[in-house]
Amino acid sequence: MSVLIFLTDTQKVADIFENPISKFLLKIINYTFLRNQRNQKKIEKRKIKNKEKRTERKHYSLLIFALIFCVINLAFIESKTIGHDYRYKIYIFLLPVSIGMLFFGIYRWNFLIRKYLSFKEIHLKLYVIGFYLLQGIVVSYLSFGQITSVIWNCINNYEAEKNHTEIVYCKVTGFYTKKNPHVSCIFKNHTEVFSVSTEMNRENYQRDPKDYELKITIQKGIWNYYLVKNWELKKIISR
Repeated sequence: MSVLIFLTDTQKVADIFENPISKFLLKIINYTFLRNQRNQKKIEKRKIKNKEKRTERKHYSLLIFALIFCVINLAFIESKTIGHDYRYKIYIFLLPVSIGMLFFGIYRWNFLIRKYLSFKEIHLKLYVIGFYLLQGIVVSYLSFGQITSVIWNCINNYEAEKNHTEIVYCKVTGFYTKKNPHVSCIFKNHTEVFSVSTEMNRENYQRDPKDYELKITIQKGIWNYYLVKNWELKKIISR
């Protein structure tokens, strides 16, 4: 008896769904459901996009600040030094930049993955990798690199002040009189350059590098670097 009732009820349900009005209502419900899903996805994408725009504005402001700080540091804060040491390239440049790239890579991982997957063509994917890799190097240098450079400069100055001053004479190897004029010389088998004023640059047009040397007052800092206290261009007097 119960089986007959179940079959009868099932038949009634089937008849309801076979009804044209029921089919029409089901289509409306299905369409509404799918439309809501699409709208929800659009809303989520819009939220992500708006959030990314706010994040980019913050990052842009920080980047401008880092760029200004870099210019100020290189132009006014960083002391003039001469000398060379492989440890500087490793610990003051390569290591901070590498740490910065790792930090920013983890911090922006989700964004980078979304950006990479948004392109289908291989050449565009390679472009994305190259572009953000280069961007990571620049941003890491402007942030981690500059902070490390300032710390190293302070330590080098502190150590140099403990040592007595020395005077060295280096033969001039050339006068560069065009953009960013400077005079170059050889110190401990490495080329060093010194920026010159506009007035000195005009005089250097008529000078022969072989006839001049640099008198440099220095103090020994850390590693193989020397803090330049003063320098003068001297004409070599024949003896």
